[in-house]
Amino acid sequence: MKRLLGLCLLLAGCASTPPTPISAPVASPELTWQSRQVQLGALQSWQLSGRVSVANDDEAWQLNVTWQQQADNYEIQITGPFGMGKVRLQGSKDGVFLYDSDGHTYYAQEPDSLLLEHTGIFMPITSLYYWIRGLPDPATGGIQIPQLDAWGRLVRLRQDGWSVDLKRYARVDRLQLPDKLFIRNDQGIEVRVVIDKWNIYQGRGARDEGQGSAKPVYIN
Repeated sequence: MKRLLGLCLLLAGCASTPPTPISAPVASPELTWQSRQVQLGALQSWQLSGRVSVANDDEAWQLNVTWQQQADNYEIQITGPFGMGKVRLQGSKDGVFLYDSDGHTYYAQEPDSLLLEHTGIFMPITSLYYWIRGLPDPATGGIQIPQLDAWGRLVRLRQDGWSVDLKRYARVDRLQLPDKLFIRNDQGIEVRVVIDKWNIYQGRGARDEGQGSAKPVYIN
């Protein structure tokens, strides 16, 4: 019941946003997908804020997340329910530190196991780095043929035991980026991501003033 309630609350919080119309379907979704992968792969600096629901068979968490990425360096702030407080992950290709609200600092090579060990929450952050841009994780095996929509955007992926459904895209200046993802693994862990705001950056992290709040674009 707790798990169901948590997921329903997350969905209710994003149900009232009206869709934005998009252009007509492309002639070749496969060719468009190839060019999209190059375009999205070049996006390596951004800031986003949103909500994440994580649930397993016994527990559910409602989290507020802010993620700032500058090439290989990132900082993710996670604010959880009463008792968890705020957790900050600060990492690079050399490893990641976790800072909790009690002033403790922990270190690991990657963020997924570090967050699980010290909060009990499993979130596939390493792969989310790619999935939130609408890309498969190239470092993860077991990639099945991705499912594309009529505009050449990734809408479904099965990868390394995870089923990833990209439910909605947002137009952010010249890009279309996911703003709602439903993710589930073979152990029954469900992660639902709703991105309320995207900001993308150019060059050495200078803000592209053309970016702003994500505008939902429904997948037909």
